[in-house]
Amino acid sequence: RTRMVPFSRMVQRLRRIVRQVAQELGKQADLEIVGAEGEMDRTVLERMVPPLEHMLRNAVDHGIEMPEERVAKGKKEQGRITIHLAREGGEVVLRLTDDGKGIALDKVKQRAIERNLMKADAPLSDKEILQFIFKPGFSTAEKVTQISGRGVGMDVVHSEVKQLGGS
Repeated sequence: RTRMVPFSRMVQRLRRIVRQVAQELGKQADLEIVGAEGEMDRTVLERMVPPLEHMLRNAVDHGIEMPEERVAKGKKEQGRITIHLAREGGEVVLRLTDDGKGIALDKVKQRAIERNLMKADAPLSDKEILQFIFKPGFSTAEKVTQISGRGVGMDVVHSEVKQLGGS
């Protein structure tokens, strides 16, 4: 019990990251956190912060569109990123979503083909193709930036979650 801390202690830090990245990119994004009053083991929470920060940067950089593009699609100018925390039995379920354009499946598939991870005519489902983003060094970024890519992919997020005993 003494190791448990509220997730809410990280909220300001995570909101600041979203605000700073959006500002740097000329985008508008808001972070909503549902269930922040829930508690987590202090060590787990501290180890989850870097993967969460990486996913938030990705959401703003790759997911949330520019304001004019969002308006043209009938969306609000400001994108929304949501972190939803809940307890399911003995596990903490953390779900991060955004209302952006989603993962560019065609780019993931093309990069997987280029890296010989799959054949062009392989009968893979969209879900199977998306799993390539968790491969070490896999990235669809055209260039490495300080915002989301930094040469580090979702494999680092996946690996950290696995080390914590999560999925």
